[in-house]
Amino acid sequence: MPCRVVSYDEERRRAVVQPLFMTKERGKPPAPLPLVQNVPVLSQRYRVDGSPDTYEYVPVYQPGDVVFVAFSERALDAALAAPGQVVPPDSDRHHSLNDAVIVGVMAL
Repeated sequence: MPCRVVSYDEERRRAVVQPLFMTKERGKPPAPLPLVQNVPVLSQRYRVDGSPDTYEYVPVYQPGDVVFVAFSERALDAALAAPGQVVPPDSDRHHSLNDAVIVGVMAL
C-alpha cells in the first residue's frame, strides 16, 4: 500500500505513516485509514565491486515521502522481540495495519 511518511526516527529506524488508500464499508462513505505508528523500515546489505566487505545501507525518509508499505501475514510482535528466532504465532492478526514494514520509496 502506498503511504506518506509523517515522521521518521532514523536512529530507531521507525516511522509514522499515513496510508494513501481509504477504507469503504457498505452503507458508509469512504474514510481515511488511521496513522500507522512505529513502522520498521528495511535496510539493504550490499557487496560492492566483488569486495569481501559488505555494507548496510540504511534508508533516510523525510516527511512527505511516499513509500511502499507491506503488511505481514502474521503479527510481527513476537518476531521483532526475538530477532532471528523461530516464534509461534501469538495473535490472530492477519495483514493488519499494526504489522506494517516500509519496503522503500516509491518513484512517482
